[in-house]
Amino acid sequence: LAEILGPILWAVPKKKTSHSKKRMRSANKGLKDKTNIVNCPGCGQKHLTHHLCFNCYKNFN
Repeated sequence: LAEILGPILWAVPKKKTSHSKKRMRSANKGLKDKTNIVNCPGCGQKHLTHHLCFNCYKNFN
């Protein structure tokens, strides 16, 4: 049993990850700009491509 669990139990960090290291690692995970926004041909409102315009949907119902 010790032969099997030995490598698994050793797979832990030796030191605590500092706050600055965590912040540096997550620095490139910010919000991205949307490039798939178009104008609706029916009403002129902006909506996502391949999605129904909310304004036209609201007027339809």
